Amino acid sequence: MVIPSIKRILFLALTSPFILLFLPSFLLIKVIRDGIRAVKEKGFFSLPVLGVAVELVVIFGFVLPLWVGGYYGTAYYLGYRYGFIEQQVSIAGTGSMYPTFPKGTGKTIKEQSKEIVGHPGMLPYPNGIPFWGRRFLNYTISRGDIVEFENNKTKEITKRDDGQEAGFVKRVIALPGDQLEIRDGLVVLNNQPLDEPYISRARSTFGGTYLSECIKVTIPQGKLFVMGDNRKGSLDSRHELQLVAYDDIHFVIPLAKQKDNLDKYWRNTGGDLSDSAKIKLDKDEFLKLLNAKRKEAKVPTLKYQPKLEDSALRRAKAILKYDDFSFDATKSGLTMEKAMEQAGYFNIVTGESPIQGYYDAQELIENQFEFADSKKFLLNREYQDFAVAELEGQINGCPTQIIVQHLAGYKPPDYKKETINNWKQALLRLREIQPGWQSLKAYPGYYEQHKKEVDRISEIISIRIENIEKIVKRMEKNEWLTKEEIDYTFKDESLSKEEGALADKLNS
Repeated sequence: MVIPSIKRILFLALTSPFILLFLPSFLLIKVIRDGIRAVKEKGFFSLPVLGVAVELVVIFGFVLPLWVGGYYGTAYYLGYRYGFIEQQVSIAGTGSMYPTFPKGTGKTIKEQSKEIVGHPGMLPYPNGIPFWGRRFLNYTISRGDIVEFENNKTKEITKRDDGQEAGFVKRVIALPGDQLEIRDGLVVLNNQPLDEPYISRARSTFGGTYLSECIKVTIPQGKLFVMGDNRKGSLDSRHELQLVAYDDIHFVIPLAKQKDNLDKYWRNTGGDLSDSAKIKLDKDEFLKLLNAKRKEAKVPTLKYQPKLEDSALRRAKAILKYDDFSFDATKSGLTMEKAMEQAGYFNIVTGESPIQGYYDAQELIENQFEFADSKKFLLNREYQDFAVAELEGQINGCPTQIIVQHLAGYKPPDYKKETINNWKQALLRLREIQPGWQSLKAYPGYYEQHKKEVDRISEIISIRIENIEKIVKRMEKNEWLTKEEIDYTFKDESLSKEEGALADKLNS
């Protein structure tokens, strides 16, 4: 009798899912058939028909909802458990993914990072049903997908810039095995210009500290190259973020699901490859925006200085010619100070900021204030004068544009009283001894014998008096010494020693 029991168990095991699936239908059909039979045999207002009505109420009011709810709940749980159901992810208003996601209204990046501008539905990643070390029915990340990820780099950057650790949301540009290059404002993927309707401006992609322009890189296995849609306001794989590992990704929006959903402000890319798509900088507008930032920071505004534009253009030419972005001009030899001197300009506090790329005024401001160092430089309260120059050319055969900003300002030297008094005492002593040495000419015998030494001492005293008088006057006015006067301060010591040696010789 064991065999029939096994058959019965197997039959129930195989048929029970189908029985459960169609159970409400079976019950409903059976009750309706019983009701029809009861009406025919007993009449419409009979007790059996009333019983059928109660059964229908139970089926529609309890069994059917419970059955539907159970299957829906099970399906939802399995969908959620294996990542088939989208989850809402908060998007900060930093503007790095503009225009796909809007910018925040905050005045600073820190304020914008705390402002939520969207909650798009994103698929968990990785998803799918795991089985024997593999995933089935899972989504595979593709180019153009938007991903949310978090790693040590994102935590470090957001903690430093925003005060709290967070992940990033960026777009996948290149997959493992892809060859990527940034050239002339375009992304070149596998030797073809990439069509990018989602970026905020045409030809607005430029290199960074991790990936310079016109350098081809092949993406290694397990890594992705990601960028923000607002290329000039995004800290991404071009910069310190570098490549992103698949394991760091938590959520994804496939490119196909972005269309008719997130593409409201995407562009027509028909003219992206023409030179007319290159962006030009409005210098007056940039200064206006920069001064607005300085007012917010409560530092003095800047005025435009044409001579500084001349010096900035000279530096831009040297940078392009020698591929030398160093402030010390180690290759070109033309430092900012030398360029300013050639332009006929001088000031005490000077600073320079070169950058590659094509920017309009708003984009350049956003880019410069995205990074802590350049923001600190532009908000330095010691600057009063400003200028910017842009120049197209090539670096090692790579087409590019250089934008050079020159800033300069004056601050008083605030000399120590001790320093001023030392120079005044030296001047007083020289004035006291000068008549004595000049009077030696009244003694022909002595003067003719020591003419060379006496004349040289008188000459040295005159030179020292003339120069020290200028230095004392300038110091008393609290003005910086000129380059010639600074050079003389070093020369005066040797003249003093020479004067002393000659006096000792004559007095011996």
